[in-house]
Amino acid sequence: MDRIDASEAREHIEMVAQILADTEQRLCAGGEFFVVWGLFSGCITLLVHFVSKGALAPQAIWIGAALFVAALVFSVWRGRALRASVARRSLVQREFFNVLWLTLGLAFVANVALFNIFSGIASAAIWSFAEAIVLLYIGMHGNRRAQVCGITVVVSMVVANFTRGDVTAYALAAGMIAGYGGFGVAELLTPE
Repeated sequence: MDRIDASEAREHIEMVAQILADTEQRLCAGGEFFVVWGLFSGCITLLVHFVSKGALAPQAIWIGAALFVAALVFSVWRGRALRASVARRSLVQREFFNVLWLTLGLAFVANVALFNIFSGIASAAIWSFAEAIVLLYIGMHGNRRAQVCGITVVVSMVVANFTRGDVTAYALAAGMIAGYGGFGVAELLTPE
């Protein structure tokens, strides 16, 4: 092994420090996405519940379709804006997006292709389950707010499981809004 002088050692240390800085373990998770999708998922759960109970006309489902398109357009627009402003994503950030897309993609398949298995309120519970996975994954990387909000979503599913009738939809919607949307609000209000 060759000996290196002090200036070479400093250069190596600076290079290692730069590598460590680029592979930060913190997950910067755009809170606005969580707010939008938490509100959407809670609102669509209640909308479908009201339509299924006859409190709203079946045509009201189109409101849900419009909300979905609005949330999707916002996400695409905001995602492009963030991509332009962020030079590079950390490994954790890339892993998070893989987990996010995998989880939400499977929830989408369960709702669209497996509607006979996951019918009625079970389809909303699938989304709650997906949201809990995403939040708890973020929480595994040290974000205590994500841990608390993930637990909130899980607790709402347990409450929904042990309640009957109208309360089930309200419990799931509350978990989606308070847990997923609440995490987004907490992230937006927390200074970097």
